[in-house]
Amino acid sequence: DADIEARAHDIVEQLAALHAGYWESERFAADADLAWVAARSMRVGGAVPYIRRAVDAIGDQMDDVFHALANLYLSRADDIMGLFGAGPGTLVHGDSHIGNLFVDLDGDRTGFLDWAVVCRAPGMRDVAYMMCNSVPRTVREAIERGIVERYCEHLAVFGVALDPHDAWDQYRLFAVQSWAASAATAGMGSKWQPIEYGLAGTRRATAACAHVDSVGLLEQLLG
Repeated sequence: DADIEARAHDIVEQLAALHAGYWESERFAADADLAWVAARSMRVGGAVPYIRRAVDAIGDQMDDVFHALANLYLSRADDIMGLFGAGPGTLVHGDSHIGNLFVDLDGDRTGFLDWAVVCRAPGMRDVAYMMCNSVPRTVREAIERGIVERYCEHLAVFGVALDPHDAWDQYRLFAVQSWAASAATAGMGSKWQPIEYGLAGTRRATAACAHVDSVGLLEQLLG
């Protein structure tokens, strides 16, 4: 859409407002009302069969970065899960691609549909997922650093401190999570989404991981 850049800026503002309200909340404790959210946080290891299927189904259409990500993911899934869970946690939508969004025209604000995978995780998961899966490559590359900084600024409005440098590395890391979600979807053919959507999302997310060197970051963090 012609307004995708402006929409992306609004999305991160709305995500910051959502995340700030649950940042490191005591409501995630085992005896509190959101314990069920913390307990259902998605496991990376559970996606391994889908990534294997994606390699077999669409690997011949993908580039070297796709295969480098797949190799790391399949060989170090539990360790990657640990990286995804590190850092301050909050309530995340978990599936914030553009197909799960709506616009309130009265206030020109973005809202979120389909909360099927809501969980507790670092807030940057939602930001990276939206940017890497749904924003065209040329737009994303031009604005993504500013988007991360904008997210941190809007968290600060609500009294939450997140260092922009740390947030940028989180963004690079969670680009991998967005890649895994897209690749798994594409690997299922048209069972979850039409295959052309899965392929487009996978190509976008792979390009995003290449641009921010997510492979290099994973290799550094995993040792």
